[in-house]
Amino acid sequence: MAGNNRKGVSLKTKIINSLKKVQLRRSQENYVRTVENNEIVFCHGPAGTSKTFTACYLGLKMLSSGEIDKIILCKPLEESGKSLGFIPGGMDEKIAPWVKSYKSNIEKIIGVEECEALFEKKVISFEPLAFMRGDTFDNALMVLDEAQNAEMKSLMLFITRMGKESKCIVAGDINQYDIKENKVSLPKFMEIIEGVKGVGKHEFTEDDIVRAKILKDIVKKYDRWKYNTGK
Repeated sequence: MAGNNRKGVSLKTKIINSLKKVQLRRSQENYVRTVENNEIVFCHGPAGTSKTFTACYLGLKMLSSGEIDKIILCKPLEESGKSLGFIPGGMDEKIAPWVKSYKSNIEKIIGVEECEALFEKKVISFEPLAFMRGDTFDNALMVLDEAQNAEMKSLMLFITRMGKESKCIVAGDINQYDIKENKVSLPKFMEIIEGVKGVGKHEFTEDDIVRAKILKDIVKKYDRWKYNTGK
């Protein structure tokens, strides 16, 4: 990323300056420390708690400091109900809906132009989970968002793509899934590998919601409904 040309240095400087302006809340800072102190981190919590934003911030921070060479972004596509072959357009058009939330968060931090430059240079890339088999990512921060929509074998596939000098984040909201309930594997997967050295966990709560305040009350009522109905 650093490069020797003026354009590369300018881009890095812009990122560093943008990162300095970001004010993290305590819960976000704890999340960042958990990732810094572990190789694989599971993060879960309700919508609006900055799971994606904080992961993007951390990836950019690690890029700017030279800790990693690239950011690998990923989401499960199972919730679409169709294979990518049924979605019109080329690969970029097919995966655009899944990349959108990542890009919007990165743009909030460093701006649209800088975000596009990093994607164009392949410093940041989106990899559909279903097509990752056989890949290994060295010197990277790997981020799997919406992990509650991934089945057990897909979670294992993602984790085992991690190469040398890399870190891995698996994030999701276990109460909002788009696949059949018996296919939701994130809680069980976290249980299976709990206790492995280098694996950490961070949990956001309703109090960490940073979107419209009304969402806190809605999330609490929704969770209470799910608990009472067993859905």
